[in-house]
Formats: sequence, structure tokens, C-alpha cells
Amino acid sequence: MDNLQLSQGGNFNLVSPALAAAASNINLNVAVGTLAHIIDGVFVTRAANASIAWTISENTDVSGDPGNGSFTGAVGGSTRLYGIFYNAAGALTAKGGPIVNTAQLAAGVAPLHFPPPQRNRVCCGAVRIALTASTTFVPGVTAQNAAGVTTTYLALFSIPAEPLRV
Repeated sequence: MDNLQLSQGGNFNLVSPALAAAASNINLNVAVGTLAHIIDGVFVTRAANASIAWTISENTDVSGDPGNGSFTGAVGGSTRLYGIFYNAAGALTAKGGPIVNTAQLAAGVAPLHFPPPQRNRVCCGAVRIALTASTTFVPGVTAQNAAGVTTTYLALFSIPAEPLRV
């Protein structure tokens, strides 16, 4: 079977980058010497970026998201994964996954799904944002270390097939 016809399009990292908050705690740092990807079956290398602004403008298909990637913590808190994607030119985009109740996630009742694969883009990592009740997070606006926000960075080679369970 031709894996370029699959939903992920044969996109994956050959070097796992390190994600972290930039000095502002609003932007992201994607750090490693040289990033190497396979995007749509083509080998691509590029230098890592520092202090990348991340905004989301295409998330209207996710329940509870007004389209800018923001969400507000519900009773028991809320958690969400944001996929960090590069295209062959090096442009960064982010896509938010489904929002889950943090208490249900901790109890093993609800899984935390990754956002779907993106055509012509490779997922180099994910940012897990957990919010306390009534806290709002907006990517590229809210500091990743703000009160009520817990941030975890995941370096990825590709989007995992299974959701996180805790």
C-alpha cells in the first residue's frame, strides 16, 4: 500500500525537536541543531526556530473552540493538546485537539486525543495545556505559566495513533 495516500501522508520527524516556552512565556521555542523531516515523502532539513509566535485560526471544527484555539476551564478543570506542525518551507502552525475534563482524564474515564494529522505538514511536537476552573487560555496571548495554567511539552516524531490516558 502507498503510505503517501494515508491520512498522515507519510509525514514524520527524523530528529525530535525540544519544545519549550520562549522567554516571554507566550511564544514557543523549537530547539535542536537541524530539524529533519519527511513531508509527503520528501526529505526536508531546516534550522530550528527560536521564539515562534503560535496562533490558531482554523479550529472552528472543535467543540468548545471559538476558532482561535482558546478554551476555558470547566468545573474540575479542562485539558487540551495542541499539535505543532511545520510545512516544507518551515512555517509553523498549531491545531488544537478536543477539550476534555481534567478530573475525568485523571480518573481514566476520558482520553486526551491528539489533533488530527495535517496535510502537507509534519507534527514536531505537542503542547498540553491544563486549566483550572474558569481559567481561559488563548495560544499566543496567554502566558504558558500564567496562574491556573499548567503546560507540558511533548517532542514527537509523528502523531501517536492512541490518545493519552492520563
